[in-house]
Order: sequence, then C-alpha cells, then structure tokens
Amino acid sequence: MNPVSEEPSVPYASSGAAPAEPDFLSGAAQRLRESPVDGWTDISAAIQRRLKTVRRRSRPIRAVTESGRTMFVADRVILSRLREAVAEIEDCELDSVSLVGEDDTCTGAAIDVVSRYGHDYQELADRVRSVAYDVFRELLGPTEPAFGIEGVDVTVKDLTDEG
Repeated sequence: MNPVSEEPSVPYASSGAAPAEPDFLSGAAQRLRESPVDGWTDISAAIQRRLKTVRRRSRPIRAVTESGRTMFVADRVILSRLREAVAEIEDCELDSVSLVGEDDTCTGAAIDVVSRYGHDYQELADRVRSVAYDVFRELLGPTEPAFGIEGVDVTVKDLTDEG
C-alpha cells in the first residue's frame, strides 16, 4: 500500500475557551493569518524564491473519461481539490488527508478533520465522506469509483483545550 499524504497546517485555538461565534475555527485561522510576525515578510520573500525551485513528485492516478478512455490525474490535484471541498464545510478544518492505493489505482482515502467539541461528529463525518466521494467521482471519471463511499475513511478530532 502506498499512501500519499499531505498535511496542511491547522490552526488550533490556544485561549482555552471557544469563541461564541458559530464559525470560530475559520475565525481563529483568519486571526492567525492576520497577526504580524516580526521579520516574516523578509523571510517570506526568500522562502517563496526557494520554493519556486522545489518540485514535488506527483503520483499519477488512473481515471476514466466520458468516452471510456483511460487518463491520469496527478495525486496532488486530487489532494488539493479534497482540501478545497472540505474547507467549504462549516465548523470543520482539514487536519490531514491520505490517498490509499497501489501503483496508479486509488482505492480510497483517509481523512482527518478537526471540529469543536460538542458537534454531532457522526453527521460531520458523513458530510465530509459525501463531499470527498463527490470529488473522487468528479476527478476519476463518470462511473462510481470502485471503492465506493465506504472507501473514504473519516476521523473527526475534537478541538479542546489541553492546557
């Protein structure tokens, strides 16, 4: 099994108490993005220049066109689209996502998300699973992926104060 992982950074609240606003995870992420860090702009430009020279290898994933012909989609395209789709779900932040499969075949995914304590995690996991499966159907072809919606494993972690 060759898992391919991409783990975006996830903002965690450190104040101890969850803000009263309904979309506190997005709000906390926005505040972190907006908070100035001394010297960051100087470092940022240098990092951006170096990152432009770095190449990430991408695994081709087999897909099918409308006419039934085989084509390939880069795994990083799938991972990126999964990140975008999960980001649209309210009260949920992506922690990590891994594609599962052998060679050029995707046989499922493992997705970890973070949500505030007290939400209906089963309902949230079902929404994430459904959204992710729609991405697979969109990118891998007009037919249902062979792994089915059950092939999308979703784990919900609650966001609590561990201090």
